[in-house]
Amino acid sequence: MLGIILGLFTIGLGAKAFTPAGLPLNKTTNLKGTSARILGVFCILLGTLFIADGVFGAARILALISGSRQ
Repeated sequence: MLGIILGLFTIGLGAKAFTPAGLPLNKTTNLKGTSARILGVFCILLGTLFIADGVFGAARILALISGSRQ
């Protein structure tokens, strides 16, 4: 479950790279342009990996609880 939540936050951060304001680095500085978009794509891919890991882990736990062997 934690992987799914972390993945959603990471994808949300990566999506900010494609806004006109850019990717926030700190309270006053934003990363803009091509470098922000490359980092944004990396964040989106990493978030997708976190979600896939969370779903796989949840499915394994549910399989153990229900008693099925896979």
